[in-house]
Amino acid sequence: MTPLNLPAFWQKRQASLKTALLLFLALRLFLTGWSALAVALVPIPTTPDETVRPYLGADILTEGAAGILLGPWQRFDANRYLRIARQGYAAVEDSVFPPLYPLLIRAASQLLPRTAPTVADMAAGILISNLACLAVFYLLHRQTAARLGANNANRALIYFALFPTAFFLFAPYTESLFIFWVLASLSSAEQGKWARAGIFAALSALTRAAGVLLIIPLAYAAWQTRPRWQPLLWSALPAAAFLAFLAYRHWLGLPPINQVYAQFWHQTTALPGIDLLAALSTILTGQGARAGEITLIFDFLTSFLLLAATIIAFRRYGATIGLYAAAMLLFILLPHSQLKPLYSFTRYALPFFPLFWWAAEASQTPWPRRLILYPSLLLYLYLSGQFFLWGWVG
Repeated sequence: MTPLNLPAFWQKRQASLKTALLLFLALRLFLTGWSALAVALVPIPTTPDETVRPYLGADILTEGAAGILLGPWQRFDANRYLRIARQGYAAVEDSVFPPLYPLLIRAASQLLPRTAPTVADMAAGILISNLACLAVFYLLHRQTAARLGANNANRALIYFALFPTAFFLFAPYTESLFIFWVLASLSSAEQGKWARAGIFAALSALTRAAGVLLIIPLAYAAWQTRPRWQPLLWSALPAAAFLAFLAYRHWLGLPPINQVYAQFWHQTTALPGIDLLAALSTILTGQGARAGEITLIFDFLTSFLLLAATIIAFRRYGATIGLYAAAMLLFILLPHSQLKPLYSFTRYALPFFPLFWWAAEASQTPWPRRLILYPSLLLYLYLSGQFFLWGWVG
């Protein structure tokens, strides 16, 4: 790159960072106020109830700054990640979660005052997720701008950040960290930096099991290069990382992961689409644990949106991105639960960044933008409010 190109190069990076930072701060402040308001209007009972409010032995944060800033996020899987950070895989049902995020929580919490361990752990989890969220906003904007232009990048980022389940990016969940590794890996592969691509993909597999399927788009991209053997070796790292996780579980004497899913999470592996039929049956008959849930209808419709986005990804964004979308879609369609079909489906839609590229390109005029943003924002408010009040939304 010549010196004459440097100012434009840095200008584009600064534009992406500024956009990402402004959107991050706006949403972070909004969610802080919205969560405090939701809990104030519908107070959460302070007595433990491990059936409907599973704090899993952690202190319940309701008082002071911790109650305002951390308490509303102390929900569902967040408490599982914190329990793994404290105890490892002492609870068998927790052993389906790969270890990287809890390990980071444990390390970061050691840097904070330990007078209140739950506060330190929650603060560490939210700090990690929020830093990763900011990084995701930046990478998504920069990569979209390079591919589709600045205007499309702005729209794609807004659609992504206001997707109905995107508040999970700010929660002590793995969403933002996983998507960061994915974006970093695919971007590194596109630049021919195969060692980085493989390492980031391995980290994604140690954050969430879906990361193992990055081997598919990376191997395809590696096969297109010359010489190809070293890139192919690097592209195998996510599989090696996930196998290492399974080997570690075996060394601990834990049951096979599929048995844990079946026993504790009521999920088995089936042909892709079987869960869609179970969901449709629940919607039509009103029978089952998810009967009457608005979120089930949303999950069901989202599956077809992701299928369309996967087809579009192949046609518009190339085989590597298409294979990535297809692999992610396959991963979330394989599990089957007659009790709770399409469990957490819409939350798992967040890594489908080609969906937001497509939405950005399809909304060049105001009316399509409104048709995308207004329903999305209403669902964002509803689902996040439900989450803060211990309602299951993903």
